[in-house]
Amino acid sequence: MYAESGQEALDLMESVAINVLFLDLTMPEMDGFEVLQSLQSTTHEAKIVVVSGDIQQPAQQRCFELGAYAFIQKPLTAESAGPLFNDLHIPFSTIQAVQTPLSKAQMFELFQETANIALGAGAATMSEQLKEFILLPVPTVGELTFSELTMMIQDTLNRDGSCAAAQRFVGGGLHGEALVCIEGESVSLVGRRLGFDHGEVSRDEIVVNLVNVLVSSFLVSLSEQLGLEFSLREPLRIQAFSPQNSMLNESEHVFTVEYTYDAEALDLFCSVLFMFDEESVEIIHRQMELLQ
Repeated sequence: MYAESGQEALDLMESVAINVLFLDLTMPEMDGFEVLQSLQSTTHEAKIVVVSGDIQQPAQQRCFELGAYAFIQKPLTAESAGPLFNDLHIPFSTIQAVQTPLSKAQMFELFQETANIALGAGAATMSEQLKEFILLPVPTVGELTFSELTMMIQDTLNRDGSCAAAQRFVGGGLHGEALVCIEGESVSLVGRRLGFDHGEVSRDEIVVNLVNVLVSSFLVSLSEQLGLEFSLREPLRIQAFSPQNSMLNESEHVFTVEYTYDAEALDLFCSVLFMFDEESVEIIHRQMELLQ
């Protein structure tokens, strides 16, 4: 059986006896933590296996505290799945996937899962450095017109008290740019946890270094999944978005990945937008067909 959401899974378990539940953490409306919490008040006998790209140590610990039987990191591999399936007495075999052409919608869906894994790896890096638990959403993947993107960026940059920086990257034929907007009163505290003395560095310098951590940690995981190596330019603090200074072409539809990092116990909120040009989309499409 397959459930589209956490609530649907809970509804199924009320009417059907389930021995093993494979549960993701990052889901819309009701996330995996909320599902685990809800199951604590029931009499279910299912073994809950969390399969997630959110690999923060606090996330794993929280899952086990809420009754999870096992935790497996995405993407699922034969090396990690085999022993667990044997332990659960579930038949296990590997099947060679057949590569088939993907529609653009299918490519977006598959890349969303790829981005979700990279998002979790980046959050683990942030969590380790900041000693805080990072709340993760489902990333949004799709295309925007240049005018739609410009309005969205300008709205982000105009938020009171926000700081933003942009960072370009290239690799394997991909050309992209990341825009990160940081809000909250904990920026100075974050700077100290990253090893900066607030008396010696400015808020802008802290923001730029935090942006570099956010972007590079995401791209490291994306690089491993796509089999491409990225190189990054230095992030630049920006006050406003200027099309003339952007890598984007006004005639293009822009392929974007959008997500947020929200530190649970800090006043720190980071919105991250990755943008890819049209040539990059073709390369991503080909890589998704290889990875399916």
